[in-house]
Amino acid sequence: NQALVTMLGYDSKEQLLAANRASVIIPNLRKNVPSALGSGERLQIEPIELDWMRKDGAILKVRLGGRGAFDENGNFSGYEIIAVDITEQRTLEDHLRHQADSDSLTGLANHRRLFEVLQAEICRSKRTGREFSLLLLDLDELKKINDRLGHLIGDRALCRLGQILQDCCRSVDTAARHGGDEFALVLPETGWAAATLVARRICELLGRDTEAPALSVSVGLASFPKDAGTIGTLLYAADKSLYEMKAAQPRATSAGHST
Repeated sequence: NQALVTMLGYDSKEQLLAANRASVIIPNLRKNVPSALGSGERLQIEPIELDWMRKDGAILKVRLGGRGAFDENGNFSGYEIIAVDITEQRTLEDHLRHQADSDSLTGLANHRRLFEVLQAEICRSKRTGREFSLLLLDLDELKKINDRLGHLIGDRALCRLGQILQDCCRSVDTAARHGGDEFALVLPETGWAAATLVARRICELLGRDTEAPALSVSVGLASFPKDAGTIGTLLYAADKSLYEMKAAQPRATSAGHST
């Protein structure tokens, strides 16, 4: 099929067949196509999605479907397979999904995604018996920065903090913009002591940032299930810790903790 040859970036059917001798480009369909449904001329293949490799090494997302093929005597002779390139469709869907879960300014998870992560971590903690921690961070004096230097510099300050949070994250952690000048960091399987070290690391990195204006954060910390039993009470405990710290140390350099 010339359309398939073109889709995969080859010049001819023979070139594609030669390149696919080890079933690297197009995996063996007998192992991937699900059992056909029905019988006779209505024999159908359930649509499935597979990854195929183009000649240039790019991966295509391909949807396969088809039906049974029969000879002139009505005997089943194989399948007619229809392959559709859905790479752009899946890329667009991933992009839209990312936009729905992300803060448009910082690129961090947004408020909606933060709540999803917290719910998932609470369920996991209840299942495994292992705690997790939540850091809430408030960028100090953002209003003064906006009033004195303008909102572009204020937005840049938010992005600077967001980048430092990303730099301090493990792959399993989730950094989020909770709203306005407030951020959150969810630390799975992390107790209070380890979370405090993360908070101090964030403050140290922000303190070493040479870009003007100088920035600082107030940090609140709460752990599940030690400090709370629900999303609401966990956020309340971390928020209470943050404002206790803010009241005691307006330009904080270490983490607070709810008691």
